[in-house]
This record gives sequence, C-alpha cells and structure tokens, in this order.
Amino acid sequence: MSLLRQLWVSVVVAMAVVLSGAFGISLITARNYFEQQLLAQANDGAVSLALSMSQQSKDRATLELLVAALFDGGHFRSIRLTDPAGQVIVERNQPDTAEGVPAWLPDLLPMEARPGQALVSDGWHQLGQVTVTAARGYAYRALWKGCLQLGSLMLAIGLFWAVAVSALLRWVRRPLQDMAEQAEAVGAGHFRILAEPRVIELRSMARALNHMSERVQSLFAEQAGRIESLRDEATHDPVTGLFNRASFFGELRRALSDVTAPPSGTIGLLRVDDLGRVNKTLGRARTDEWLAALAEALRTSQDGLEEILLARIGGADFAFLHPGGDSDAAQQTLERARAAVKALDLRLESDEEPMRLVGAATVYRQAEAITDLMARLDLCLMQAESGDSPAHATVGDLPVPGQEGWRGALEHALAERRFALAEYPLLANDGRLIHREFMLRLTTAEGSVMSAGHFMPAAVRVGLAAACDLEALRLALLRLPEGADPVAVNVAPRSLTEPGFLDRLDVLLAGAGSAASRVAVEVSERGLDARLAGLEALADVLARHGAALGIEHFGRQLAALPRLYALRLSYLKLDGSFVAGLPDNEANQRLVKAIVDVAHGLHVAVYAEQVYSAEEWAAAAALGVVGMTGPEASRRAGR
Repeated sequence: MSLLRQLWVSVVVAMAVVLSGAFGISLITARNYFEQQLLAQANDGAVSLALSMSQQSKDRATLELLVAALFDGGHFRSIRLTDPAGQVIVERNQPDTAEGVPAWLPDLLPMEARPGQALVSDGWHQLGQVTVTAARGYAYRALWKGCLQLGSLMLAIGLFWAVAVSALLRWVRRPLQDMAEQAEAVGAGHFRILAEPRVIELRSMARALNHMSERVQSLFAEQAGRIESLRDEATHDPVTGLFNRASFFGELRRALSDVTAPPSGTIGLLRVDDLGRVNKTLGRARTDEWLAALAEALRTSQDGLEEILLARIGGADFAFLHPGGDSDAAQQTLERARAAVKALDLRLESDEEPMRLVGAATVYRQAEAITDLMARLDLCLMQAESGDSPAHATVGDLPVPGQEGWRGALEHALAERRFALAEYPLLANDGRLIHREFMLRLTTAEGSVMSAGHFMPAAVRVGLAAACDLEALRLALLRLPEGADPVAVNVAPRSLTEPGFLDRLDVLLAGAGSAASRVAVEVSERGLDARLAGLEALADVLARHGAALGIEHFGRQLAALPRLYALRLSYLKLDGSFVAGLPDNEANQRLVKAIVDVAHGLHVAVYAEQVYSAEEWAAAAALGVVGMTGPEASRRAGR
C-alpha cells in the first residue's frame, strides 16, 4: 500500500473513531437527559395527583376517578395509591412499549424510569402515598429520532471529510507523480523540468530533481561530445577534416564484403604533385593550411553527390569511395575535383604553372580482394601521372536495367514471391547464438540470385522498399515455428515513412502471437536522421508485441544515442569500419570503449559487425562488445 493511501486510511479511521465517539457520547448524554425528564414527569404527576386527592372527598370512587383521569391523560406506565400500611387502594398499569423503535435500541441503551412519589393527606392525617412511573416509549421514540438525525449528520460530516482528505491527497499526489514521472523520464533519456509545486515540503524535492535532470542532461551532452571528439580523432584526418586512411579502408572493406551494400561502386585516387617541395618551401604550418584549403575544395566539388566518401590517405594523396557509382559518375567526380583544385590556383612563388591534380578511378565489385583492387588503381594513377588527363580503368560496370526495368522486375518478383532469406549468425563472446540475422535475396527470372545490396537501392528509388521489407518480415516469421532461435530482420529507413508500412507490420506481428517476442527489427543508422519520427512509430509497434528494436551500422550519429534509448532500443551494431584493424588502432579502441560505456549505462547491448578475424573478435570483446557478426562469427558457427 502506498504511503499516501496509508495516510488517507489513517485519517479516515481517525475521523471515524472521533465521529463514532462523539456519536456514542451524544446518545448516552441524550439517554441520561431522557431519564431525568422521565423522573421529573413522574414526580410532577405524583405531586399533582396527591394534591388533587387531598382536596377532594376521600371515597374510593373519587380516588379511582382522579387516578384514571391522570393515567388516561399522561404517558405513564403505572399509577398506584397505597394506604399507610402499604396496601394498594387504587392501581392502574399499561405495557411499556416503544412503537417504531428497533428492538435493539432498548437493549443497547437501557433507560431507567424511576418512580415519583407524593403523600396524600386529609388535614393533618396521612391518607396514603401515590407512586407514579412514567412510560419510556415516548422517550425511546425521541431518542431514536435524535439518533437518526445525529447519525445522518455524522455520516455527512464523515463523507465530506473523506472527500476533502481525498482531494487534498490528490493535490499532494500530483506533484509527487510528476516527480516520479520526471525521474522515469530521466532514466529514459528525456530531461523534463517541472514547475515547482506550491507544497512547501515538496518544493525543495522538485528543485533537486530539476537540478538532477539538468545535470544528467549536461553529462549526457558532455559524454556525447567526448565520444564525437573520439570519433573524429579516430576517423578523421586532423589537418583536413576528411576521413583518414584507416577509416577509408575500413569503409572499403565493408563495401567489398557487406551483403547489404551495393554490389559494385567506384573508387578513386587524387594526388597533388610535389608535396615534399611544398613542405620544404612553405614550412609545416603553411603546408597544413594549404592542405586544408585543398581538402575544402575537394569537399565542395562533391556537393550534391550522395554517398561519396572523401579521405586523405597520406601526404597529398586523397581518395574517394562511391558505393553504387558507375564509371560515368567516377569520371564526373574526377573532373569536378580537377576543376576545383585548378580554381584554387595553388602554386609556389618560384612556379609559373599552378600545381596539377592527377587522379584515377576504377569500378569495383563485391568480393574483390582489396590488394588486387588497389594494385589496379595504382596502375591507373601511374598512367595518369604520365599523361595530361585523369586515367580511368576499363573494368566494365555491372549491367543496370534502368528505373522502369527495376520496377517491373521487383513487382514481378513480389507477385511471384521469388524472394528468399540468407541467414547469418550473431554470436555472443562465448559462442552462444544471440539471434539469426536474415537478409533478403532475389532470384531473377534467369535463376541468378541477387543480394539485398544489389536490388534494395533500386527498390528505394522506385518506392518498393517497404514491400520488400514486409516480404522479408513475412518470410522471417514463417521461420519462427521451426525453432526457438530469435531472428532479426533489416528494414530500410525509407520504409518507416512509407504509407501503410507500420500498419501492415503491426498485422504481421499480431499474427505471430507470442512468437513475435523473438523478433528483432534492425534499422540502419544511415539515412535515419531525417526519419526519427518514423523510428518512434516503429518502436511503438514493436513494443506492443514484445519485439526488439536494433540499430545497425552505428557510429556516425553518436549524439542521438540518448534519444534512441528513449525508444526502448535493445541493441546497437557497431559499423564494421570501426572494427577493421581494431587490435592495432588505438583511436578506434578508445572510440569503441566510449560507445560501449555509454550504451551499457543505458542498458543497451553493443554488437560488432564485420568481424573478420579472431584478433578483432578478442579486441572487441575486451572493450565490452557482447556480440559479434561477420566472417569470423560464421566460421565459429560452422557456416
């Protein structure tokens, strides 16, 4: 029982005891009063009758007439006239009943009617004694009426008091509930500020909670800022602000191996001649300024082009990665970069011509070895350095059917249900299975199989991403009766804002019944910043059915972690670029440790993606990561 309820009960019980005591005392007082009135009535009757008898003739008939007149005209139980020897001369009696009074009242409040007595004389000679006893029926009826009136008044007072106390406690409870909700909101990542209540005793508590909320919010902000700083330190070049070499090659490794990434893309190298001579001539400080201006020009040249990652991989060597790009896009990127650098007119005082930017690009395909890809790219760059224009590898692009071609192919595949699921394990550090992650595969009309990275970008472009995601969820739910293993399904951020997607997801999960609690829905962090409202709606749907919410490819939007926690987030999957080379990358180790510490403080599990080796597995586990996926996890699971 709550403290306020106990207080309410104690006040009501105390008031009931007080009112009951007052009621009882009032009844006893009334009974004593009526006893006094009955005695007074009896004495008055006896004196009046004795005086009448003393003044009248003393024959028996007259005495009986006087007794009858008094008995019939008053409320008396008995009237008796006795001689001096105690012999009864005249006596009249009647039953002492109280009509309209419950039988328990005389038993509960017995009333004593004491007789009144007076002497009858004839001159100086005593004729006899009159004894009169009043009837109690009238007194009991008056007492019962008073009992009802007093009881009604006491009950009304009690009810009014109970209502008043309830209203008072509700008034007190409201700020207490607000403070409890504020504390829960702080735990959920929402930092509310309460208006200070008018109850003086609660005002200091509310002020302390508000201070705590502001302090926790500032701590979250400081921690998020520290993690952002660590992320920038681990992934960005300190001079140019572009991605550094380790981060670039981590992204390249993910692009070549992640089945959810596009199956092909472009990679390019950009180089400015004679950085050594520039550094010798200008000095380190001015050379850094020169490189920063060059990086800003390259960054500006790619404005409007999506998904292009620019990095400084050493000296005046820059690189770009464009998942899903084709040879035409690569050529355009090179030309725009050359034009931007040319516009800077970078030259030394002794030079007549501005410095030249040379570049090369090539198309890659998934499953290529990084060493083979970079060797091909280096060859192209050497060709460019010996010529007057950027070089471009002649490796052919993958065939692209075009937007309408994709639409038709996907619509037919959905209608014919030519989709299947590929399974990848997520293992705990001890090798225990956490869940099976399912990814969609498309079987073409020719019988070939496409990964989600191949057709999902097209599905997003033609507005069929939500339909594909629902098909993946349908297929995953069909797998649930086969075993007790939890499952996870990827959903495109774009689907969250598609009309009807969440309603159909709700229906699918409702159809799964209690098995829905073994389902996790993952959303990529990329592209999520503009769809947080959709993520909130998704979290509500999943919570209704006990399903879990996860974020994959996490690591770029660290400041959003407290808000993600407020959505009852179950786990995060660290982007594979932070795991690549983790045993030897101290900056990434500090970043991963900071993310893990914050996530664990929010009771959010942290998993790692694209774990390739036992060394990366051990390094991630040592930093607090509790689950792994990728080639090493598949190898340990025997797949």
